[in-house]
Amino acid sequence: MDERVDGRKLRFQHRRGEVLAAATEHALEQGIDGLSLRKVAQSVGVSHATLVHHFGSRDRLVAEIVERVLADTLSVPDLPRDDPDPLRSLWRRATSERGRRHVRLFVAITGHAMYGDPALAKAVAASMRQRTDLLAEGLVRYGCPEPQAQPVATSLLAGLRGLFADLLISGDEQRVTAAFEDLVAEVERRVAGWGSGTDKPR
Repeated sequence: MDERVDGRKLRFQHRRGEVLAAATEHALEQGIDGLSLRKVAQSVGVSHATLVHHFGSRDRLVAEIVERVLADTLSVPDLPRDDPDPLRSLWRRATSERGRRHVRLFVAITGHAMYGDPALAKAVAASMRQRTDLLAEGLVRYGCPEPQAQPVATSLLAGLRGLFADLLISGDEQRVTAAFEDLVAEVERRVAGWGSGTDKPR
C-alpha cells in the first residue's frame, strides 16, 4: 500500500513540474496581463481542473511562476566558489537570448506588483527576500561582515534589476554593460577590503 501511494506521489510531482514549466512558458510568451487558470490551461493543453488540482488557485500558480522566473533571473544565491566570476556569469546568462525572456518577465512582474495586484506583490516580496537572504549568506562566506551583508546584498540586487530594465528598455548594450562593469568593480573592491580588513562598518 505504501509503495503504491509513494508511486502516485512521485508521478504527481513529476507531472506538476511539467505543468508549472508549461505555465511559466505561457507567461514568458504572453506576459501576465489577465493571467488566469483558464487561459493557462487552454495554452498549456490541460484542463482547468488539472491546474486547480495542482495549484489550488491562480494566486498559488502566480507565486510559483514568480519564484521560477526570479530564480532563473537571479540565480546567484551561493556565489559558488568553483565559479571564479559569478556576477559576470550571471550577467552573461541573463543577457543571452534565452535569458532576456526571463528578465523581461521579471521586470514586468515587479512593475505589476507595484500597481495593486496583491498576490503578485506578495509573491515578489517573498521571492526577493529569499534571494537577498541567500545572497547575504554567500557574501558572508566571502568575508563580508554580517552587519553589512543584508545592505550589500540589497544594493547588489537592486543594481542588477535596474541594469536589466535599462538594457531592455534602451537597448544600449555598450553603456549598460559599462555600468555593469562599474558595479562589479565596486563589489570586487569591497571583497578585497573584507579580505584585508579595511572595509569595516563605520
